[in-house]
Amino acid sequence: MKKNTGSGRFGKRMAVAVTAVFAAVLIGGQAVMAAGLLKPVSGGDAAGIRIKSHKVSVTINNGFSRTEVDQVFTNDSDSDMEALYTFPLPKQASLSELSLWIDGKEVLGEVLEKKRAREIYEQQKAQGNDTALAEKDDFKTFDVSVGNIRAHSDTRVRLVYYQPLEIDLGVGRYVYPLAEGGVDEQRIAFWSVDNKVDGPFSFHLKLKSAFPVKDVRLPGLDQVAQVTKASPDGAQGGDVYDVAIDRPAGADLSRDIVFYYRLDDTVPARLELIPYKQAGAKEGTFMVVVTPAASLKPIAEGTDWIFVLDQSGSMSGNKIATLADGVSRVLGTMSPKDRFRIITFNQSAHDMTRGFVQASPENVQQWISRVKTIQASGSTALFAGLKKAYKSMDEDRTTGIILVTDGVCNVGPTQHADFLNLMKQYDVRLFTFVIGNSANQPLMDRLAKDSGGFAMNISDSDDIAGRLLQAKAKISHECMHDVRLKFHGEKVHDLTPTSLGNLYMGQQLVMFGHYTGSGKVKVELDAKISGLGESWQCTADLPEADTDNPELERLWALSSIHDAMQAIREKGESESLRKKVVDLGLNYSLVTDYTSMVVVRNDVMENLGIQRRNAQRVARERQAQQARAAAPVRNHTADNGKMFHGAHSPGIGSGPVGPGLLGLIFWFSRRKRKAQ
Repeated sequence: MKKNTGSGRFGKRMAVAVTAVFAAVLIGGQAVMAAGLLKPVSGGDAAGIRIKSHKVSVTINNGFSRTEVDQVFTNDSDSDMEALYTFPLPKQASLSELSLWIDGKEVLGEVLEKKRAREIYEQQKAQGNDTALAEKDDFKTFDVSVGNIRAHSDTRVRLVYYQPLEIDLGVGRYVYPLAEGGVDEQRIAFWSVDNKVDGPFSFHLKLKSAFPVKDVRLPGLDQVAQVTKASPDGAQGGDVYDVAIDRPAGADLSRDIVFYYRLDDTVPARLELIPYKQAGAKEGTFMVVVTPAASLKPIAEGTDWIFVLDQSGSMSGNKIATLADGVSRVLGTMSPKDRFRIITFNQSAHDMTRGFVQASPENVQQWISRVKTIQASGSTALFAGLKKAYKSMDEDRTTGIILVTDGVCNVGPTQHADFLNLMKQYDVRLFTFVIGNSANQPLMDRLAKDSGGFAMNISDSDDIAGRLLQAKAKISHECMHDVRLKFHGEKVHDLTPTSLGNLYMGQQLVMFGHYTGSGKVKVELDAKISGLGESWQCTADLPEADTDNPELERLWALSSIHDAMQAIREKGESESLRKKVVDLGLNYSLVTDYTSMVVVRNDVMENLGIQRRNAQRVARERQAQQARAAAPVRNHTADNGKMFHGAHSPGIGSGPVGPGLLGLIFWFSRRKRKAQ
């Protein structure tokens, strides 16, 4: 029987389970592993391969980002060699281009089933031919193998990936992931990582926003990044920012680069619909981004907080230090009405405080000191830590359970279904904050969504204060639950993700879909707040043709793949689910758990009968990107931004306006760097 521990719509008492991870800015810290060239720990001839240059180009526009990484590898040895470059899997990213320069010309990779792609790569490498391969290592990394880098020569490789980006309390955030996180023990034991760039390193980012941007931030890099703000972008308004970080030589790839931008306080709640449809095509694709306004009241009563702290070996180094820093900051913000309890776990779980402690100033300071003494060691019994957190809760108190972890588990129950079954026994909300890269983000996201909570990932280069302010605004306010987005009429289908969950203070809803025909479509957002139903409507336009954003097709496919992989991780692999992922990967040229991208000479592709699907898709995307670069940024707000105005419009914004933003405004203003 499910235990009812809720209040409000749930019953007499609401239990809020919060899986939280905190990261501080440690300018001088080094990650256990980082993006770079993998070389055997024992050394050997592989030492002759180096990264000669590393250039990153990022464009943020219309709700998604395009990241291009252009690298040159050099081989100082007397024989041809293979290079294996690895980098952390960016969240919600679709690796869609892998290029290898052969005889001075770019050759684009094509996507095949994983086994066949590997076989072709190995055959071509054995024959001494130029070849490259991009593979996905579960939720951890993208791995790029480059065969036969010629002796005393350079080899140029380029990869491109896309990501949907969201605004949280008016703050946008982009992460270029480099710090792997050190969660793969077998990889760490076998490989060392050469993360140095011998020659130039450059990171160039262009932000094109349809809405005015108030400030930008690059934590730890504000003094070295050159930030240029352009004039308002033509008659349509909006802003354009250019960010450049250039280093002549000796850069390392061990720290993430985090870019924040804050929209102007006057930016309204809105619904944006970004379409793509080729002229004459029967079907189009769209991305809809909803930034709602809702009356979300603060939770003022005293709360019980249960901290569940991961002190396993994978939390060593920066992670355990940021764990202590994050928990200390949360303890320091507690009201004397609150109580807290601290549980630690590695191979087993332990109740550190032996029950609840009143959050008096004296107790808070005592336990802040105790938390800072926690050391990382041992394996990871994540299930045991969560299970202990769910027990011994006071039925008359609102409770929050804060689990600080990198999301890795290797002792006791470890499958998605195990955690979901545990969670279903309790009427709780689970909020996940996942620290570092290469963590089990799929598990954390799923637990949060199924419980009605939210997920937040945190880089070791984030501003801890800002991320905590965002989290605190959500946890301390009511949420919009049972959220549903409806499109009335027969034009819209294939919506993804299939489940939306809840929306918290400042969160956006991002959804993809297909449409047929053209014309107006009614969009309706339904949700409940404190058990009362609310509804907002607007009319959006689905055009007969709009070729500005062909990348949306890949983003739709990626979201559909995530839905299928979620089912596989929970219920196990089935032939139908596997086929769905494979077909989406092949049809939309995406690297997935079952598909990889291989580059071989053009004549080899022809001889092997490899269809040039990706080459055709990339040609469309690059043409559109060139057109967008020369044009003002488009505002895709539907119905003139009036969806959340009128009789049902409340006075507190869960979008970029409202009291939840005040702390973030202060945070940005203290660190504001004048644009040059």
